[in-house]
Parts: sequence; C-alpha cells; structure tokens
Amino acid sequence: MQVFLLVLLICPPVIAGWEPFSPEGIHANRITFYVDNQNNWAVAGSHGLHLYNLNTQEWTFNSSILPVVDASWLDGDDILVLFNGGTMEDGVHFLFMETGTYYALQYLDTPHFIKHLPDAGRFYVGHWHGLKYSDNVEDWYDIDFFNNMNIVDMEIFGDHYVVSRIDNLYEVYYSDDAGESWTISSNAPMISDLEFDNNGKLYGIFPDESWSSGLWSSNDFGATWNEEFWATGINCVGTDPMENVFVGFSDEAFPPHEGIARWDSLNQSLYYLNEGLPNLNINQITYNPGMSAIALFCCTDTGVYINYNYVGMNEPPDLSSAPLKIWPNPAQDKLNIRHGLEGNLSISIYSAEGKMVDNFSSSDLSKDLYYDCSGLHKGIYFLVIDNGNEKQSMKWIKR
Repeated sequence: MQVFLLVLLICPPVIAGWEPFSPEGIHANRITFYVDNQNNWAVAGSHGLHLYNLNTQEWTFNSSILPVVDASWLDGDDILVLFNGGTMEDGVHFLFMETGTYYALQYLDTPHFIKHLPDAGRFYVGHWHGLKYSDNVEDWYDIDFFNNMNIVDMEIFGDHYVVSRIDNLYEVYYSDDAGESWTISSNAPMISDLEFDNNGKLYGIFPDESWSSGLWSSNDFGATWNEEFWATGINCVGTDPMENVFVGFSDEAFPPHEGIARWDSLNQSLYYLNEGLPNLNINQITYNPGMSAIALFCCTDTGVYINYNYVGMNEPPDLSSAPLKIWPNPAQDKLNIRHGLEGNLSISIYSAEGKMVDNFSSSDLSKDLYYDCSGLHKGIYFLVIDNGNEKQSMKWIKR
C-alpha cells in the first residue's frame, strides 16, 4: 500500500482550463441536461432550481425553501424536482414552468435521486426507506425487495440495473432482467456513487476514510467488484464517451487528492485537472451527449464549471516518444496521421457526441498513416490511437 501511494503522490498536475458556467455562488448538487422541450438544463441547488436555456443562453432561478437534490424530464412542459431538506415537504414535486410554482406529488423521507427511463416512460426514486417507481408520476409504488433500505444511487445499462444501499448494512444489488429480479453482490463494498461507462463497465465510489475507501469497479454489471485505487475523501465518479474515468474529491480530502483527477488504470496513476477551479469540493462530474463538442462539467459548492479542452490534454507527458500530428485540419477526403507509438495499433474515430463511428487496426512499422474520411458527415471528430499500453488522441474537423 505504501508503494502504491507513492506512485500517486508523484504524478504531475495536468493543465486543463475550467471556465465558470453557472452564475457565481451556486451550491450545485447536480446538473441535468434537456429537462423540457424548451432546451432547459437544470442545476439542483441548495436554495432551489437554476435553469439554463440553451436557446437564449440565459439563466433563471426558481427558489424553494428546501434544497433541491435532483431534477428530471417530466412531460416536456414541466419539470420533476426532488426536495431533501429534512421536512415533511421532502420528496417528489413538479415545477409548473408557466408560473414557477412547485406542487407536491409524493412525500419521501430523505430522497436521494431521480432516475428517468425515457423509452419505458418510468421514473425511479431512491430514498431512506426504499426504492419507488411510477409510470405517470402521480401514482408511486414500492419495490418490495428494497423496503426499509436506504437506497442512495441507481445506474442502468440496457437491462442491467444496479442499486446501492447504505444504512446499517452496505450492499449492492443487481438485476440482469430490467428489475424483475434482484441479486446481492458477493463482495461489494460501501458504494455511494455509481456510474457506467459506454462499454458497460461499472464504477463505484467507496467514500469516507477507511482502508477500502476509493474507486471500485465491476466488469459484470455489479455482480463482483475490484478496487481500482485507494483514497480517502472521494466524492464522485464520472466518465466520458472515450472511456476516460474521472473522480472528484471533497474539500476535506488530503493532498494530493483534491478537486478532479483522471484515473489511468493502465499506469495506476491519477492526473489532476484543477486549473481554473476555485472550489475543490466536487459533487458531480458529467458530460453532455447533446453538445456539438465533448465538454466536461463539474458541480461544486460555488457553481458549475465547464472544460472544453481536456481531451488530448489529460495524458501524462511521457506516454509517447513523439506527439500525434494530423493534417490537413479541417480535412475533406484524406486525413494524414503521424504518431509516436509502437506495435499493433487500434485507430478509432469518435463523433463529437462520443459515439465510435469507425475503427481500424494497423501493424505497419511506419509512423505515418492515412485515413479516408470522405464518407463522414461534416463536423467535429476525435481520433484515438491505442497500442494497448499507450494512447494518443486529437480533435479534428471534417469539412
């Protein structure tokens, strides 16, 4: 353990430029994108709901007497909101957008999250006494399996559902049949935050200060778990479309663990991305799949921040013997690639939304490759070259 900690301590900071996104001073618990038909994004805050309209690029604030912990799409017109302030007003409300008025739908003791399944039209809410679901937001039903359990998080990947419990017991439950049946994980630690990456690998945060605290992962949808790295004071985990994994720390974490870091499992190293962050208590890390270029968002105790430039900047400086170069950029028919990697290569092309649109391999000893991009639509893309040990990436434009 001591040697492992030394490896983490000597990792250099990585320059990445965070910019303020929300108004200053918002205690931001969570950001949710596209919560209605008007292209509003919702930031759940300690004093109400802050809405950012993508069309007008303006902010509005709907105050409340209780903290908002989560928000969700409801019907395209109004918004589902979750209050958690330790009062009889806790639970599920909807925000009537025309008047800015909140209306109570379901009381819940200490609710934690809303999970919306658009295809099924179903909503899940985890709270101190269990897990409820609704298909119309007016009628809510207990999932009896979880009665009297404090369900703190839930993640879904296809038909694989995973929930975490933290009360007098610390357990993770998983379902491979869309919630029809549930099984307890054989070796899961205490997990406070869950996140699937695009390939179905599941990550979980073990919070607090123990010898098991840190980042954990599961390759079988929550059935079994392995520790990625040990750290105290860790708050949250997030991923991006290119399978980067990020962790956020609380402001009580011990240096060097502070702010946001990218976890490199191959090199067993954390690379910190705190340039421009005035507050290092990280409550959520996420990305917006609907944006034309990949950007990372983080929610902190003083606002929401955005980073457009982390792609290609969060690699350790000695990963390759030569930098990646691509030209022309923008490219119309042919993209020339010069890299510094050895061995058999996998070359992947990602859209701005993070979807892999093409992939090919090369065992050519030459450092120069070319890619026929004539069949791609105009737009922003990312090229990623990986030889299994090292990775290089760069943004480019198809015209």
